[in-house]
Amino acid sequence: MRFKLCPGFLLLFLASALTSFAAESTNSTATAQASPSVIKREKRSLKDALLPAVRKGGFSMDGFILWCPSVIKLGDTYHMFASRWPAQYGLGGWTSHSEAVRATSTNLPGPYTFQEVVLQKRPDNWDNTRIHNVKIVKAGSKYVLYHIDSANETGYVVADAITGPWKRLDQPAMRVSNPAPFVRPDQSIYVFGRLKDSAQVNRGIAFTAPSYEGPYTVMANGDNLLPNNCELEDPTIWWANNQYNVLMNDWKGKATGIGKAGVQYFSKDGVRYELMSNEPVFTKTVIYDDKTSETFSRRERPFVYVNEKSEVMALFTACLPPNAPARIVVQPVDHYVPGN
Repeated sequence: MRFKLCPGFLLLFLASALTSFAAESTNSTATAQASPSVIKREKRSLKDALLPAVRKGGFSMDGFILWCPSVIKLGDTYHMFASRWPAQYGLGGWTSHSEAVRATSTNLPGPYTFQEVVLQKRPDNWDNTRIHNVKIVKAGSKYVLYHIDSANETGYVVADAITGPWKRLDQPAMRVSNPAPFVRPDQSIYVFGRLKDSAQVNRGIAFTAPSYEGPYTVMANGDNLLPNNCELEDPTIWWANNQYNVLMNDWKGKATGIGKAGVQYFSKDGVRYELMSNEPVFTKTVIYDDKTSETFSRRERPFVYVNEKSEVMALFTACLPPNAPARIVVQPVDHYVPGN
């Protein structure tokens, strides 16, 4: 007996077969994508790329509190600029005794060796109370060291060599604290920082300038650039994944739920920032390469060192033990590039 298939039945049969094949292909693709051996997932947060801190690395000085690290590489040498003041004055001594120092190492994690005092306060000028929040960058052939005096007074010094001499300003350049400067490829400057307003909100603001010499113009009328009116302290900034990336202390824990934990944001235009993750990038506890750990009273002033490929290679933080002066701890990073 022969069966005669009508055209309508053939079309229905083919449609059903194609649908079944497409479903199987989709399931196979999804399975392949879920397999780490097939596609490597990019890390979203810097936390995922952190390695144990180097126990014998970093920077410490007997009798001094160290704060505000930033690092630049010249040849085979890493130059760290940091703030320091005598430990006898306690943590609050930064308000009247902080000065800028330079230390060096041939290894990024350290240990770093003290070289010189770079800047001290000047009694009869705008920087007459302290030199603090130091941050070193290179702009063209010049070395530029940004710093603050009192709250919301940021200026800079400039030199032709990393060892100076440093030319100083006679007035501040920006009304902001905790400056995080970034030198763009065209030598223009973008600075992200903190400004406490009349409502006592530590908001994130930004400035731009055609060069390090200024003038510095505030962006977005000085409005808080962080979403949900989150607050901050101590930002550090770098460029990767075609965006500005900032790591900072979560001032009141609005983003992470932990006050002063590390929190990461990103922005494509330098104005609209987005939270990378609610999970803290770092907390007060540090895991070391010798399998030990240490929980600090305070862990602040993060700085990320970025290589020529825009990969974060190390996280520097100022760490205050319960019963000892603060020192700089260095945590290596596994070639981190944001994957948002």
